[in-house]
Amino acid sequence: MYNSYFGFSEKPFTIAPNPRYLFMSPRHQEALAHMLYGMQGDGGVMVLTGEVGTGKTTICRRLLEQVPENTRIAYMINPKLTALELLASICDELHIKYPTPINSIKVLTDLINEHLLKQHGQGLHTVLIIDEAQNLDVSVLEQLRLLTNLETNEKKLLQIMLLGQPELADILQRNELRQLAQRITARYHLTPLNKSEINDYLKHRLAIAGNDNPQLFPPAVVRLLYRYTKGVPRLINLIADRALLGAYSCESKKISLKILTQAMHEVCGQKQTSPNLLWVYMTTLLMLVVGLSIWNIQTVSKTPFVAQTQHEPSNPSSLAVATIQPPKAMLPQVSVTHSNIVADPNTNDTVAEITPTPELHKQALGFIKLPLHQNQDEAFTAIFATWHISYQPKRDGEACIFAKQHQLHCFRQRGDIAQMRSLNRPAVLTVSDKDGQAAYVTITALTGTSATTQAGVVVSLVQLALQSHNDFIILWRTPQNYTGPVRPGHEGKLVQLLAEQCSLAQKQQWIGAPRLKYDVSLKEQIKSFQRSQGLNPDGVAGPITWIHLNSLTHQDWPTLQKPLTTDYQDAVAATLAPQS
Repeated sequence: MYNSYFGFSEKPFTIAPNPRYLFMSPRHQEALAHMLYGMQGDGGVMVLTGEVGTGKTTICRRLLEQVPENTRIAYMINPKLTALELLASICDELHIKYPTPINSIKVLTDLINEHLLKQHGQGLHTVLIIDEAQNLDVSVLEQLRLLTNLETNEKKLLQIMLLGQPELADILQRNELRQLAQRITARYHLTPLNKSEINDYLKHRLAIAGNDNPQLFPPAVVRLLYRYTKGVPRLINLIADRALLGAYSCESKKISLKILTQAMHEVCGQKQTSPNLLWVYMTTLLMLVVGLSIWNIQTVSKTPFVAQTQHEPSNPSSLAVATIQPPKAMLPQVSVTHSNIVADPNTNDTVAEITPTPELHKQALGFIKLPLHQNQDEAFTAIFATWHISYQPKRDGEACIFAKQHQLHCFRQRGDIAQMRSLNRPAVLTVSDKDGQAAYVTITALTGTSATTQAGVVVSLVQLALQSHNDFIILWRTPQNYTGPVRPGHEGKLVQLLAEQCSLAQKQQWIGAPRLKYDVSLKEQIKSFQRSQGLNPDGVAGPITWIHLNSLTHQDWPTLQKPLTTDYQDAVAATLAPQS
């Protein structure tokens, strides 16, 4: 109805899980990376959980766009089945013929096993994806575990991916399902967007729909939208869609606070609360929290500090404001200004999530022993070593100037560890030292929950984040004669190399004369590649696009997530050895 009025080619805010509209926040990128990594493994169970509307199904649809050619998918969206019906549905998805009426689990299991063995013999890999998996009965989950027993001497024949709401994680912790839980090889809990990401989310969807007017949702409206939705994408879509309809009916070219509030009431079915009454409610609540906090300051100071507990405390608000005195044998004294009770996505244990203060940054070094450099160039010594290049700052000068002599460029990114993982290159990360001053640490490897520094020190990513300034620099290999982003309209050997690299990364074969001109067809190919990597599909091959291409086409180049072989470690050690 309002598409032509705002210049949209289609409605930008729908609740359909369209992968074209997937906004890749750092958590969405990491969730997709976990699932892609798990899919490339040798079997087991993968679990993706998240609150209603956070984008689990949309991530799954994006995942299906990137499935390798040798992978066969069985996708189920109705898990309200018995064990017998589940097996029959798997047969239907994999086009396995079975006798009817069905009355034997063994017959169906044998047919599935026979089919998977044939697939394996042809070099094919099979993945079963079940959405809304929190609705699976325990008996059905046990049947899924039995399916993971189908294997050869080398690998499992079937991988299983479960998508579900947070209750799924609780179900998998049950004692009767402990054998299934032990077979989970990858898991991730997807959280809503944070306050700073909502504006980018809106701009992303509006741009895809054909209208990137930044004034359509003014900053004050965006802030209020976050308050209403708490960053849940589905709620954002519902309210934003209704707000656009309201603006259209009022003949307004932008969303006002009044229009947004009305849209929220229509979507959520809430009535407006009198401001005076709301103020009374808020004041009463604030007084209650302050009273509880004062009581808890007296109580907590006499109670030993517990960093992690298996069960959620009966009174979470007791952690709202407190000065905690931990035993000296455990941790240095830490001042806490705010904390929440959250579930660790890797262990499902309940932990205290603390918002760090400047004092906490200083005290963190008391138990995180990072090998820090006060001079940034010194931190690059190990980065160059991963490229088999000897670098000494006093001898070779500034690191980024020295890099250009070896066809390398420095690329600085203001981003968190998830973005560092996405670029997948050894990095020099800016952190706080014990005095709160900027220092530098070299990150040479990342796993799911830890990072390795150039000195082989392994630290928790959560601990590292306490000191991180979210500012890092990587080295990347530039193509010959590269001077800047390659754009539509450019011509020459660099365009030819870009076309060849993109085809190689996408496992495509170009038949015809070399492509020397950046034309429309190449732009669309680059945009397709960018979308597959969760990048902004602008069709411009800048550093980030080249880095992602390099990761797929030059797998011998150093990365963060590739395990180092003994020979490679020896080569790095030799490069770092003092020069005589």
